[in-house]
Amino acid sequence: MRTMMLKTMAILAIAAAVIINSAGVRAAEAQPSAAAAASGPIANFTLVSVMIDDVKFWLPSTIVVNQGDTVKLTLKNQVPGADTTHGFTIPAYNIAEVISRGAPKTITFVADKPGVFSYYCQLHAAHVGGQLIVKAKQ
Repeated sequence: MRTMMLKTMAILAIAAAVIINSAGVRAAEAQPSAAAAASGPIANFTLVSVMIDDVKFWLPSTIVVNQGDTVKLTLKNQVPGADTTHGFTIPAYNIAEVISRGAPKTITFVADKPGVFSYYCQLHAAHVGGQLIVKAKQ
């Protein structure tokens, strides 16, 4: 029981660190440059693939943007083991990438349709994914 509680706390600590880092980056970009303002706000996030108790996660597990935002995702694979690749896909946005451990990859797209869209590893089924929430324009 104690081990499970410690592992849960570790997961929460990792998630909090990633969310705080992403929030700080996003807050820093809340006042975009003139060039960025012309193409809409930039939502900047770092997503990290980790493994805890043989379960792989993308953290943070939820990211929220506004419709029309340019979304910039930096993907980092920190899953240990012999397999050095991990996948990341958002099918609704036709995104499918393979990220090698130690070689982050950045993708950029415009969140042009509102809704809740799943993201996960397309290479390894049964892994914990997440969701991209795109809030509709008001």
